Amino acid sequence: MRHGSTWSVLVACSVLALVGCGGADAPPEPAAGDTPRDTTTAAADPTAGEALDALIDRYLDDYFQSQPPAATRAGIRGHDHRLQPLREADFEARADRLRGFLDELSAIAPKSLANRDLVVDHELLRRHASVQLAEIERFPRWRREPGMYMPFNAFNDLVVGRFAPAEQRAEWLTQRLRALPESLDAARENLRNPPERFTRDAINTADNLRRYFEQAVPAFADELADEADPDALRSAATTAAEAMVEFGTFLENDLLPRSDGAIAAGEDMYRFYLREIHGVEVSPAELLELGQRYYDQTLALLEAQAEEIDPDSTWVEITERIRDNHPEKDDLRAAYCREIWRARDHVIEHGLASVPPGEEVRCIDSDPAQRAFSPFGTFRSPAPFDEDRTGYLILHPVPEGLSPEREEEILRAHDLSWIQVIAPHEAYPGHHLQAILAQQNERPLRKVYSTPVFGEGWGLYTEELMWEHGFFDPEPETRLTQLRLRLWRSARVLLDAGLHTGELDFDDARDFLAENIRMEYGSTAGEVNIYAYRPSYAIGYVVGFYEMMRLRADYRAQAGDDFDLGAFHDRVLRLGSMPFGLVRDLIGLPRPEDDALPTDLPED
Repeated sequence: MRHGSTWSVLVACSVLALVGCGGADAPPEPAAGDTPRDTTTAAADPTAGEALDALIDRYLDDYFQSQPPAATRAGIRGHDHRLQPLREADFEARADRLRGFLDELSAIAPKSLANRDLVVDHELLRRHASVQLAEIERFPRWRREPGMYMPFNAFNDLVVGRFAPAEQRAEWLTQRLRALPESLDAARENLRNPPERFTRDAINTADNLRRYFEQAVPAFADELADEADPDALRSAATTAAEAMVEFGTFLENDLLPRSDGAIAAGEDMYRFYLREIHGVEVSPAELLELGQRYYDQTLALLEAQAEEIDPDSTWVEITERIRDNHPEKDDLRAAYCREIWRARDHVIEHGLASVPPGEEVRCIDSDPAQRAFSPFGTFRSPAPFDEDRTGYLILHPVPEGLSPEREEEILRAHDLSWIQVIAPHEAYPGHHLQAILAQQNERPLRKVYSTPVFGEGWGLYTEELMWEHGFFDPEPETRLTQLRLRLWRSARVLLDAGLHTGELDFDDARDFLAENIRMEYGSTAGEVNIYAYRPSYAIGYVVGFYEMMRLRADYRAQAGDDFDLGAFHDRVLRLGSMPFGLVRDLIGLPRPEDDALPTDLPED
């Protein structure tokens, strides 16, 4: 998943690929002036493009220098031994550099650039740097999120990654573990008054990370040859575990009593995120109104599907029966893998997208020490800068020693209809395929910039796409599950925007999920945390789905008889994860008036 997001929502994130390589179905490229956002000019200056490319290279070098764990996850080597510098002076220096990059960028006029790719990269760089700067100064996460000082993925990526020999990864991991106390000291200096929820979450994270250092890291060390110095790794892990105990005490005794900050980002900041990350030009109030429309439309489809299956039962009652049909405990991982590979075959057979050679998805069990960090597991897409094309479904097996009732409860969460919906979303033609097409991208900024409106919108779109092309079996019941999951994603617009504009509080959002989506109440806290920690991220699923459906309809209308669905998918995936207005600019489609979001699904 993108950003390594947990499989509690089965999100996968990574994107981006080669721009402008549309197939035979592509509408003719418009002449200058033919679209609302024409990006060619007769007065182009060749040196302006060179200056922009050089600026992007320097910007990305600085970005990965400032964010070493992000470099590891992206497949950029050279920073794997370091953690993010987190002192106040580090953030101040980073802010100064970001302002400098933005000043340099403003000196390059978009009209001086020779082609659409350069103009789009100019805009993406402005957006990316602006958000980075805002999260240092305007909405400083480093003042309010204790969890950012305990970067689980920075360590786990080196344990489970396959991008370097184990001995080399162990050396890097040792150095990162030794750097952890410095990060925790920075947290003590930087944190002011986080939301109480954030501090309580951090207390749990500190304990989970302690156990990870005590269990998973020594297990990794046991696999190393003596010449790899496993004792150094064990010693560093012990010191890190002790540091987590001390930090947990600080969180509980010092930070928690002063943790009275608000979760809400506020209306102004939320609107900034909508505009700069997603390219969504609406107010939070307008988004809430639109989100209600999406929710109502999806609920109507869900209820109609339930009526078709059994007129005497509600969708909730039918769902309970559907959940009875689940894999056996020992067949759980294999059941996911079967559906993933069936989805791959279906994509190829129906020509829904290109599947490059040399790729695969492997299904593996998670390490026991990793299971506290996500309720189901994770999906790891190939890194955008890496040549490897292997994705991993990392699944938590059903624990041993449970009561039959608890075991059945867990398995019902993995019913076969759920697996049939999730396999396309995560793998084919979803995030795995998205990632491996992205690796073909020749423009480095497109491998870094990402908006969930495109990335997660694509994932939700693939669920509908596979239903359209007959993947679900049995179709009526799996279609109901698909619509139920879309209702959940529609609710996210209401809850995410409501939480960050003060319309709802944390418990209101939990209650809504339990009462209307019928989510198990114990799972709702993790779901609402997604909204709390990542303002506006969760709207990307259903907003992006509606945008993708409209994009496809408009593209088909313009291409006419030459429309090829698979070539369309290849083309848009190779553009990168960007706001849909920029996607339209690159493929020669007019933008909607005022960049308005769609209100309904197209009838095609």
